[in-house]
Amino acid sequence: MYDQSSPFASPQPPGPTAKSAMAIQVLRHAILSCELTPGGAFSEIEIETRYRLARAGIRSALQALAAEGLVTPVPRQGWRTRPITGVFISDLIAARRHIEPALAHVKMGPAECERLQTLAALATTLAGRRDPQAIVTARVTDRQFLALLADRVDGFHKKWLHELWDHSQRVLNFLERGEAQYQSPSREDLLIALKASDVTGATEQISREVVRFETYVTRAWLRHPDVLSAPAHQRTARRYRPQGQASQGAPGEQRSPSIHDAQARQLKEN
Repeated sequence: MYDQSSPFASPQPPGPTAKSAMAIQVLRHAILSCELTPGGAFSEIEIETRYRLARAGIRSALQALAAEGLVTPVPRQGWRTRPITGVFISDLIAARRHIEPALAHVKMGPAECERLQTLAALATTLAGRRDPQAIVTARVTDRQFLALLADRVDGFHKKWLHELWDHSQRVLNFLERGEAQYQSPSREDLLIALKASDVTGATEQISREVVRFETYVTRAWLRHPDVLSAPAHQRTARRYRPQGQASQGAPGEQRSPSIHDAQARQLKEN
């Protein structure tokens, strides 16, 4: 499954232009935040109109995102975002269990340790906060922590890891609507184990977080078993959003601030 896994096995187009790079950034955010509904079909013209992107950039971006397993082409129709199903989630968790333990073998120098310590401390400061911006900042911080570790493994594992984390983010955004928000983990114990070259301890910490992710996803799934089986056009945000909150993405629609708004602000700031 994660040979095509991605941020990531067909090779990606070489040297993306500025337009395609912007299109990749915008469309990846739209897919990971589930602004483009999982399993939903769309055309390049619709994307051009909705996001005001150049057609050539859109085509290049979609080809890159297809290599990451986030979209698939539909002959004579356009494109479809990858559906989120029970089988997909099971495969995702199994892949994380198999691949993430590679991080337990990472060796770090003083500079990397200092940077990881800073990120771990920030994550601890944000732990338990419920406001959307804090949740997004905690997730960005955790992803930066993991990315530093992924930089120390071989190229194949790095590619697969980033793709697994992207898909995990999309699953959370899909299931969180109307649910308690998933809280980013503390990585301090993992960092302690890595500093001590304690592979067993580091593996235990990594596995524990995968189990926590699985537990959250399973509980959300059991509360709304139809969400992973209904056709894409029947899966609406209305069923899963908190009472009084408008659906996502409708032009001109008024809605309450959410974690997805915070993610969009974070994207613009980056």
